[in-house]
Amino acid sequence: MKLWRIITLAGAVIVGLALGLGSLWALTGPVGIGEKFGPWTTSKAVGERDQSPYSRARVAIYGIWGLPPSEVVYYSAYVDDEGAPFDRGCSYAIEGGPLPTRWWSVALYRSGFYIPNGANRYSWTQTEIRPDAAGRWRIQLTLAGTEPNSLAFGDANGIFSLTLRLYQPDPDVADARGSVPLPTIRKISCVATGG
Repeated sequence: MKLWRIITLAGAVIVGLALGLGSLWALTGPVGIGEKFGPWTTSKAVGERDQSPYSRARVAIYGIWGLPPSEVVYYSAYVDDEGAPFDRGCSYAIEGGPLPTRWWSVALYRSGFYIPNGANRYSWTQTEIRPDAAGRWRIQLTLAGTEPNSLAFGDANGIFSLTLRLYQPDPDVADARGSVPLPTIRKISCVATGG
């Protein structure tokens, strides 16, 4: 009889831990989850004073120093325009035009961190990219990041993501995030990476 109680108690503890850790993981998932616009996601919770404790936990883990939407609106992408996750064996073109903001940047991350690369290039900004006569610009994602206006996937696999930051966006952007003409993320080609 004692053995049965021990087994029952141990089972209850294991189930409780699994449920608790599972809900913690679900509630503190990536910050970018919220509204979805093509490959881009955004969350109105980042930087807001009235956010829930779970939103605060997500920001503390994935978006440290998240500023209020009057200062920065964040968009994240984990997939291309076709909905496929980024693959370091593929090259991509991020193409956009003028954005309703004072200044913007696009950064590439692997598993939430900047990717070490020979060029020490982790992002491109509005002041570094030269748009064409129509105001259009292009950033490339490639394995080595040696092409013009490119960011490197680097030499390791992981979960790749882009973050587009709109610094001091136009006043209506925070409440109408779907009205922003977000850049496209188009897969150009793929090669075998050997792992």
